Amino acid sequence: MTNPTHNVRVIKHIDGGYDTFANFTTVQDALDYMRRLDFANDSWYIIDANGNRLRMNQQGKLEVFHSLIG
Repeated sequence: MTNPTHNVRVIKHIDGGYDTFANFTTVQDALDYMRRLDFANDSWYIIDANGNRLRMNQQGKLEVFHSLIG
């Protein structure tokens, strides 16, 4: 039996800080969730299991985002 780890986070910028909105087992699951709910704006991000900070670009593809604080 597998025990998947939900260590991929969708976060949102709120009032000068960042808050975890949802957790997933894969980046693809998080991306599908963001696309489905139309979260493709500047205040939504994905933090993957390795701590990489990602956001959707204007074409709806993920890109590494280096200036996220926290």
